[in-house]
Amino acid sequence: MMLSLVTETKSSQIASKLEDMILNNTYKAGEKLPSQQELAKQFSTSSRSIREAFKGLEAKGLVQISQGRNAIVKSNNLDQFVGSLSATLFSSHCHDRKMTLDLIKARTVIEIASTYELSRNPQRMLIVRTLERFVTKMEQLIPRLEDHKDTEAVQLFRQTDINFHKTLFHSVDNIIFNSFYENFSPLLHSHLEKLEESFTEKKKKVNEYRYLIEALDDGQTNLAVALILTRMTNLRRMFENMFVSDLELARPVNL
Repeated sequence: MMLSLVTETKSSQIASKLEDMILNNTYKAGEKLPSQQELAKQFSTSSRSIREAFKGLEAKGLVQISQGRNAIVKSNNLDQFVGSLSATLFSSHCHDRKMTLDLIKARTVIEIASTYELSRNPQRMLIVRTLERFVTKMEQLIPRLEDHKDTEAVQLFRQTDINFHKTLFHSVDNIIFNSFYENFSPLLHSHLEKLEESFTEKKKKVNEYRYLIEALDDGQTNLAVALILTRMTNLRRMFENMFVSDLELARPVNL
């Protein structure tokens, strides 16, 4: 069947279509893609558009183009591309305010999408019970956090919090979500370690998680999404306050 594409975006649309087929294992690693002539006929376009599409796929590490211009599938995931991108961002923006806030914004969008999908999944209870175990563990740790001296409890609380969000991310079988978490979350976590949450803020967060579990349990999609949005908004606010405090400390003192 001939595929009709908008002329001004042919190469990008072709690349997107081929990318989907590679990520879905229609073409497996080590296999050759159809020739440029075959693809040009399939997409009713020129060989030039196919070459441009191949370049985009090669830049993402999905294909390797030989001298004969045949494209061989190099990988069925974007891990290498996303990992390389995250490493570049980490090295050049590790202390950048905008970079951190953009990461929070991206994480917010993905967590909202994951929460929405999970709340509507009829098979969600196994994931919800796992999330509930993490929340219960955090609730049990709360009494040990009040004086901020129990470093073991602080670390356990932080790791359990990370596991909670990791489970929420992976609750939806989405390769882009998973790649984002595995490659970009370490950068965000490095900043989270510098964030000083008060005892009251920790208790509030755990209560919000408990309400989220109840909303997911009952399939209350709007409430679950609102709770995640509230939590991520609070996280953004705390980071903004942290950056403001750092700027104030960095200002020279006029004598």
